Amino acid sequence: MTSPFTARQAGLASIAATGLILISQVSQLLLPLTMPESFWIATQSLRMGLALLAMFALLLALTGLYARQVPESGELGLVGYLVAFLGTMLVAGDWWYEAFIGPALRERAPEILTTAPGGSILIGAALTGLTFAAGWVTFGLASFRAGVFPRRAAVLMAVAGVAGVLTLISPFQIPLALAVGWMGLWLVRSGTR
Repeated sequence: MTSPFTARQAGLASIAATGLILISQVSQLLLPLTMPESFWIATQSLRMGLALLAMFALLLALTGLYARQVPESGELGLVGYLVAFLGTMLVAGDWWYEAFIGPALRERAPEILTTAPGGSILIGAALTGLTFAAGWVTFGLASFRAGVFPRRAAVLMAVAGVAGVLTLISPFQIPLALAVGWMGLWLVRSGTR
């Protein structure tokens, strides 16, 4: 199978995903502590739009990383790729909801946002977190086994995948972003040698 990504393109996609995730996650942590609530509310669409863009970049990075190790990662790599893709897509769906539906709910039905989530919302959040975590853990393990990327980066990816159970809460995407960025930087550097 011919890779649709050069090593450099896969690396740059990974580095871009890392940067966007870090900016998104850090802003989610710091803005509530440093800005008035009115600013936090007014920028929700922008902040969540950035998080959505970060997930798009992460899907590109995942595809690029997988393409660099298809033969070596085998069936485990394919399973990891597909489950991580699905989990990342589910997280992107949450960020889309937060960016476009959340502000409308806050404006038209604010009481909904003050009630504890239950039922299908909790089931959806649990499925999203578990799918995201299972996919990235499996992909990290497949990457370790394949030996294409630095093994410590693959171990970090697998461990970071466990934190992905809480992916819908900041800062739990940061460890995965660091692993993806490490692999991306390694690809860019190895591609220029």
